Amino acid sequence: MSEPAYTDYHQIRGTSLVIYKRKNSGAFQVRMNIEGVKGYIVKSSKKKSLDEAIETAEVMYEDYRYRVRHNLDIGTFNFSSLYKRWWRDHENTLSVHRQRFIEGTARRYLLPFFGKKPTDAITDEFVAQYWDWRINYWSSDEGLEKIDKAQKSRTTKNKPYKTVLGNVAKVPAQKTLQMEQSLLRQIFHWARRTGRLKYDVLVKAPKVSRANSARENNPSRRPAFELDEWRTLVRYLRNWVKEESHGSQPRKNGSFSRIKGEDYSLVHSLHRYQREVLRCYVQFMCYSGLRPNEARQLRWRDVDFDWVDEEGKRQVLLYVAPTTKTGEREVIPLWYVRSTLKRLKKISQFTGSDDLVFCSHTGEPIENFGKTFKDVLKKANLLDDRFGRARTIYSLRHTYATFRLLYAGIPMETLALNMGTSPKMIFDHYSHITARQQAHVLGRRGKTRRGQG
Repeated sequence: MSEPAYTDYHQIRGTSLVIYKRKNSGAFQVRMNIEGVKGYIVKSSKKKSLDEAIETAEVMYEDYRYRVRHNLDIGTFNFSSLYKRWWRDHENTLSVHRQRFIEGTARRYLLPFFGKKPTDAITDEFVAQYWDWRINYWSSDEGLEKIDKAQKSRTTKNKPYKTVLGNVAKVPAQKTLQMEQSLLRQIFHWARRTGRLKYDVLVKAPKVSRANSARENNPSRRPAFELDEWRTLVRYLRNWVKEESHGSQPRKNGSFSRIKGEDYSLVHSLHRYQREVLRCYVQFMCYSGLRPNEARQLRWRDVDFDWVDEEGKRQVLLYVAPTTKTGEREVIPLWYVRSTLKRLKKISQFTGSDDLVFCSHTGEPIENFGKTFKDVLKKANLLDDRFGRARTIYSLRHTYATFRLLYAGIPMETLALNMGTSPKMIFDHYSHITARQQAHVLGRRGKTRRGQG
């Protein structure tokens, strides 16, 4: 006959609450049968004394009964399950822009690092280790392998968009780390408030050192285009679209396909359409100052070509969707937007009121113009500004702000309202322009008085 698996067995509340010792173990185990919970809940009392174990067991029993009555969780959580519960409770309260950021950040960084870690093992020290891991991730063997794999990947019917991670920063910007810091704080604060975490965790992103980066030397300046560079880009895009066409994109089973041996460096009709869409997009972004996600959600019903202002002048009025970063607002772009959008509408097959302004040849939203835009800037020798800072799609928004301040003299407060940001943000990032605005005073020529040089 085998020996019993436990000893020192005591029933405290009948079979609902029992304590016992396992073989070769000094501490009492607590076994609870809670109404509304399937099976037993077994926990260690961590007490060797019978009296102390009974007292601990009573407290545990009442605590779990309280949790069940108030529909609180009773299981052991790791970060992955914690995040899923938090996301389920908050997803529908967030804008589309915020949802995309959180899902991407969690998938790429938070879940791979924190995922299987039990919540009671997430300490201040462990969170500090995350920042070291995060800052060095894209320079690590794992990160470099992901970049290489993404660059070699092929598009499929279910995954038509290829992500090559070409624009990923080897060292994340300080703003990026601050946004991840804010997200982690939200999750941990919610977990603490709902009883899923027993203590507050210190979440503080470190200052990143990017001494070799021209951008880091002056973080408040955003790479934009000078006026002559913008004119060069416009001319390049015009000629790029007009390159000689070489037939139509071949199709197979109704989908665009490739034929072995064909020279696909030649331009065909689909390429020309895609190029024209990008050309219109670039001009639109520089003429309107919209954020990429705001332009992505823009539909033809959101464009009023014949809005009349207080002076009786016709303007173009854009309605920004409430699901964007800063919510619903109206935007008055430059008048040039009218001809740009009319040109786009002429070539698109999707011009109904509910159709997206910037869409693919199938009417689907274009997720990202970034890779093609980067290739265009490289070919036009415009990728980097004079300080070596790489330009991106967002540079078009900064160019809009720079030109409006510099050449139109728009007050910062008015510009901030139109761009959906704060006057402080405009001042912080574009205050350098005021020196150019006052050049007629600062560089005034005149006779030098004796003693002044």
